[in-house]
Amino acid sequence: MTDLLKEFPEADQHALLASRGFGNAFGALWVERDDLDQVAHLLHADAGTRRDATLEEAVRRSPGPADASAAATPVWLGPHSSGWSVVVNLAPVGGSVGDRALWSQGRRALEVSWLWEIDGLYDLPYFQDGQLLEELPAFWNGHLDEGSVFAPYVSGLDRDYGDDDGEEQLAHAFLTVVGRITGRFLDDAWFRTPGRVYDLLPAD
Repeated sequence: MTDLLKEFPEADQHALLASRGFGNAFGALWVERDDLDQVAHLLHADAGTRRDATLEEAVRRSPGPADASAAATPVWLGPHSSGWSVVVNLAPVGGSVGDRALWSQGRRALEVSWLWEIDGLYDLPYFQDGQLLEELPAFWNGHLDEGSVFAPYVSGLDRDYGDDDGEEQLAHAFLTVVGRITGRFLDDAWFRTPGRVYDLLPAD
């Protein structure tokens, strides 16, 4: 995995997602697992609904957040970096698509999501070993508690986010943190990564 602890992405991470159809709503879970079949199983994905597609193709065909009341949740699952997979909710409504089994046995997971017109940006959680270890709040003022798991990954990031456009800047910061932890920032090639689309059925 590439060491990006003090690196910065070439593109504004929020602006890049907004330009690809995720401006109003976005939800993604990065999981420290690289076996996509295993991730799909732990997501309780309906194997019969699998459609192979890049994220770019999946977004073009997705119903979007307007169909959030549908019985099944469509997600795109693909490789992100060495040792990491990513699950992108194609009809985000603010809820997590993850389950603690995904980040069991010492594995980590991170989630970035927003619904600008309803709740704005959501907190950035850091999961590990089946537990939520820490969150960066959606109105983060730059403060970190002593021993924070995020401390190694925030070097050089803005710590002062204004009220007007602060959420978009903070979304970029959250995604930068995710990129530093996982070893890959978002770029144009990320949207062309081969992956799969599944429907997630509601839990019993």
